Amino acid sequence: MNMFKHLLTTALIATTVTTFAQTTVTVITSSDSTNTTSSTKSEKRTYRVRSGPSFYIGFNNFGGSVPAGYDLSPVGSRFVALGWQTRIPLAMNGSTKLRLITGPEVAWNNFMFENRNTLVERNGQLTIEQADTDLRRSKLVTAQLNLPLMMNVSFRSGLSLSAGAYVGMRLDSYTKVKPEGGSAVRKHGSYQLNPFRWGLTTELGYRGSTKLFLRYEPNSPFRTGQGPDASVWSVGLKI
Repeated sequence: MNMFKHLLTTALIATTVTTFAQTTVTVITSSDSTNTTSSTKSEKRTYRVRSGPSFYIGFNNFGGSVPAGYDLSPVGSRFVALGWQTRIPLAMNGSTKLRLITGPEVAWNNFMFENRNTLVERNGQLTIEQADTDLRRSKLVTAQLNLPLMMNVSFRSGLSLSAGAYVGMRLDSYTKVKPEGGSAVRKHGSYQLNPFRWGLTTELGYRGSTKLFLRYEPNSPFRTGQGPDASVWSVGLKI
């Protein structure tokens, strides 16, 4: 089932790439009247719908207060996303440009637990249990297919600001526990995670493709009554 989901996701992104590769052209016509010659000059400028890959890397964590055992490692808890984004020109006259940005992406949240804490699901209930030995790694990983929608404003100075929201569907989730000196054990399961999530996103850049990003999900990724009732935030770089 998990393999089918990943194949479906790959096919969706491949189809989107093929579709967006057929670049659309938008032509804007402006008129400029000259009194001395009493003639009208038309200027045509072409703006293209551009598409390309996007790569996000950063850190994520729970927001607000969390129950005992759900404390995460601030460095080990990482966020990664791969996507294909399309930039659609909306208003291009003047020094300020307005664009719509959208496109599918696959995002991974790595929630790295501290010390010997491990996340276990027993009889449909989530619990934090202590391992018998020291752990090198203990984490919960979620993979989801997102569709962001952002409005982008770019200024003549080179400053670029994007803001919007995204919705996502869970593709897979698993825990990975690796004791010191031992082999890692990976267990796939739903772990009482919500099948759908949504959040807010913003990006800030200056002259170039690298941008700072911040994402915030006000709702808990877990079902009501399961896991911490905490928000999720991610921060890092978009390349």
